[in-house]
Amino acid sequence: MTTQRALSPFETGYFSASARFGSVPVAGMPLFIGSVVRGTVDAGLLRRVLAELAGVHPLLRCRVTTENTLAFRLQEDFRPRLDVTEGGDDAYLRLLNSPQDWTTGLFRGHLLRDGSSSRVVLVIHHGIADGRSAFPLLDEMWRRYTALASGTGGLPAPVESRLPDAVDTRLASVVPDAEITGFLDLVARAATGGGPAPAMLRPDGDGTADDPLGRFALDRVELDTGTTGALLTTARAHGLTVNALLCGAVLATVRAHLEPAAGALPMLCGHAADLRSSLRPELSASTVLNCASGLGTMLAVDAGADPVALAREVAADVRAALARRDPARFLLASQRVRNEAEAAALGARPTIAVSNVGRIPRHPAPAGLSVVRDEAYAMAVGMPPKLSAFTYDGRLTVQVEYDTAVHGRERMGRLGRDLEAALRKIARTPAPAVAAPGFPVTTA
Repeated sequence: MTTQRALSPFETGYFSASARFGSVPVAGMPLFIGSVVRGTVDAGLLRRVLAELAGVHPLLRCRVTTENTLAFRLQEDFRPRLDVTEGGDDAYLRLLNSPQDWTTGLFRGHLLRDGSSSRVVLVIHHGIADGRSAFPLLDEMWRRYTALASGTGGLPAPVESRLPDAVDTRLASVVPDAEITGFLDLVARAATGGGPAPAMLRPDGDGTADDPLGRFALDRVELDTGTTGALLTTARAHGLTVNALLCGAVLATVRAHLEPAAGALPMLCGHAADLRSSLRPELSASTVLNCASGLGTMLAVDAGADPVALAREVAADVRAALARRDPARFLLASQRVRNEAEAAALGARPTIAVSNVGRIPRHPAPAGLSVVRDEAYAMAVGMPPKLSAFTYDGRLTVQVEYDTAVHGRERMGRLGRDLEAALRKIARTPAPAVAAPGFPVTTA
């Protein structure tokens, strides 16, 4: 039984001041995951469920000690705190912008009440969880809450005390050293090749943290089931995934907001990448652990570029990168940089980043409660603008997330509206009867 273990190099960055993973400032970053529901959530039942979750997932009841080396230490008597407050969207934004104290634990809950609606938010230190494991944790929360509310005595909650090994510790037995060195050699050649830097959205924030609505912002694009289904049909007809279409749409949208307005510009699309399938044995999404890495697609984007054509470029590049195991190599190579040029290349800021969790099944809910939507958020000071996307119960949600001290609300709001218009246009456009050559129709 492992009740304490040292943090790995990858995990250490999330608990070290001013640390970055690639272009992302990760130190102390919180991960918010939750649901908006119609009806009243019972705070007492929710507290019991949070305690069950912490018992089943040992990292949730850890704290980080600093004696000699950073280490996770299991707290057998840990009970997650649940704060209950009044408020709706504004209260939620204040929560997203509130500083988090991780000294006593890495997991807590918030229950916001707003008239006939409730909002349940789980707050998790990003160093112990990623988006891929956070959504299954949220679903488990609802399954446990529903079982307790039904009066059946709840679900089994076996207490687990063995801490899972870190993702980079697991990868060390999967990725040979030669692959990591080869990846760094490619990075070094690219760094000395003199290629153009990615175009960036011009900063137009006020340069302060004094935004009255909170420094960290989001604009939500929500498509109904009909539009989401039409988007999926279009993607399949082109032999693409919805994620590829989303990347193509956002690249074309952001290009329209870049200067100069005419001509092709180099753009870097960042992608969040889940490493669970790279591990042997493969790690399930239900294991609470941070297994997130990333990769990037660099391409030249003309003004007025076709989103579907861009989606094809992105899809081909991502397929090749995954075949090379670039996300795993990137994570390990980041720990072995040999000079400042390699560090700068690995830390290149994307023009826009996309994190798509994929399809989320509808959560169970007891009588009197109905889950309206899920929400997830993770942002840090100076972080590049990004999209967080997921499809819940057949409806695609895309969140445009940004730091208002760098990017102003007015321009980013227009960008979000333009992206929604682009996605709706793609969904309305008749798709070809046969997929384009080289892009067989998929069912995923």
